[in-house]
Amino acid sequence: MAVNYIDPKEFRNEIVECLKTGALSRKATDLFVLLANRANRKMPYSDPRDKEDCIMSALYDLCKYWRNFNPQISNNAFAYFTQMAKNGYAKEFKRIHKHNVETISLDQTGESEIYTL
Repeated sequence: MAVNYIDPKEFRNEIVECLKTGALSRKATDLFVLLANRANRKMPYSDPRDKEDCIMSALYDLCKYWRNFNPQISNNAFAYFTQMAKNGYAKEFKRIHKHNVETISLDQTGESEIYTL
């Protein structure tokens, strides 16, 4: 069984304390950095700068939306923020690669089944 790199109970308690004070603690921001760096390991990147951009997007979302976590609805802050980070990666990944996708149209010419690109 793998050992968690972030203790889910400790993570939840830290977020709850931050919600009480209305500000992120240094420990919470450190946990966000760790989470953003580790939850991103399975995504493929051809350019290391793209990976860094996606991590920064995830961190931005974590710091911007952390107050949306409601401990009365969910006890699993770790899963909530991991999903938030993944959404941040995906958002940036789509932004980076939207210009790299080309549209190809297939036109049939004449009676034959020859298609031109």
